[in-house]
Amino acid sequence: MAGILIGDLAERTGLTAPTIRYYESIGLLKAPTRSATGYRRYTDTTVEELRFIKKAQSLGFSLEEIGEILKLSRAGDAPCSHVLDLSRRHLHAVEERIQQLTRFRDQLTAEVAKWDGKRQPTCEGLCQIISSAEERETDAPGLDLHARDVRAGARRKSRG
Repeated sequence: MAGILIGDLAERTGLTAPTIRYYESIGLLKAPTRSATGYRRYTDTTVEELRFIKKAQSLGFSLEEIGEILKLSRAGDAPCSHVLDLSRRHLHAVEERIQQLTRFRDQLTAEVAKWDGKRQPTCEGLCQIISSAEERETDAPGLDLHARDVRAGARRKSRG
């Protein structure tokens, strides 16, 4: 039985075998045929689809959105208008996020300028730099950059 084994597929696409199996488990990839001994046997179409998935992810598409796009393609429908609509929404979200981050940067810059080099802060109890900071309503929830790094690391680890 011909076909591409998962290790070769991983090498060709730059993905790991666990990631490929995960994509199968969530229905992003069609289940491959199996050899008499139970090995997965993939096709060149799978190679193309995995490369497509990687490119779509690099453009900010979620796995759910990529699944929708693949479903349209597999049904013989042209998904490009759907992709364009999603892309416009992503672009709008990115522009909003840039505005939020700009406001956050300006606020943080102002707070650092108040303390930087002016005097040695005394930190008995709670840090006075934070305690004396001007409280502003933020429309940018989740600016805890460390927490975001931790979540990103966990996602990378789960993808294998």
